[in-house]
Amino acid sequence: MQYLLCLSALLTLLATAYAIRCYSCESVYEANCGENFEIENHFKYDCAFIAPPRFLENELSNKNATACVKRVFRENGVKKVVRACYFGEVNETEIGCKLDPTLTSVQNASCHVCNNENFCNGATQPELDVWKLPALALFIVAAQWLRAGQRDV
Repeated sequence: MQYLLCLSALLTLLATAYAIRCYSCESVYEANCGENFEIENHFKYDCAFIAPPRFLENELSNKNATACVKRVFRENGVKKVVRACYFGEVNETEIGCKLDPTLTSVQNASCHVCNNENFCNGATQPELDVWKLPALALFIVAAQWLRAGQRDV
């Protein structure tokens, strides 16, 4: 019984050890990436395989993505929504939310960082990770068996 509990805990830890996964798209090129976001499979990226933007590389102490980001801004009068992997400290967004300095005519920029769920930079309700269901079921079954074993003692 204890092995089942350890196995479920190990599965949970292994699943959370992977990098965060985020939507990566730009509304200028993909209409479904805008404010009325519609999930497309090709928007999904594992941030472990994405390098930080070159203009941030020298300012980051950690080169791995730490969260997801949704940026909204106007450039030359055109509203743009950009969803991507976020690099930098989640609670200190001054560096990570910087825009590419080559974007010279940006106005009203906002930066929404989230690290609470995979694909949290998409629609208002994040997708459920499939791995969580078997791990949760295994954990509940193991807990029930342990509880039943304690009553018999």
